[in-house]
Amino acid sequence: MTHLLGRQACLDSLRKDVTDLQGTILDVMSRAGPARFPSWKFPDKVSCDLDLVTLLEHYDFVEGDEEFSQHSHIALLELVVDR
Repeated sequence: MTHLLGRQACLDSLRKDVTDLQGTILDVMSRAGPARFPSWKFPDKVSCDLDLVTLLEHYDFVEGDEEFSQHSHIALLELVVDR
């Protein structure tokens, strides 16, 4: 499975997963109010206050930079867990 680490298709899928999860969270929050708990990935921040647009822009596939793309892959997996 390590051959998939950092591949553009995997990153695109993870970005979609994070976006879908965030949409579901926003739907629940609109009915029940925000759950003010520390973020798993960023423990110094409250999970509902994370700027996911900025995070998704930062953690993206970069053509020719395999190491950063692999780092982005792991970071996006961590955001799925965090959500």
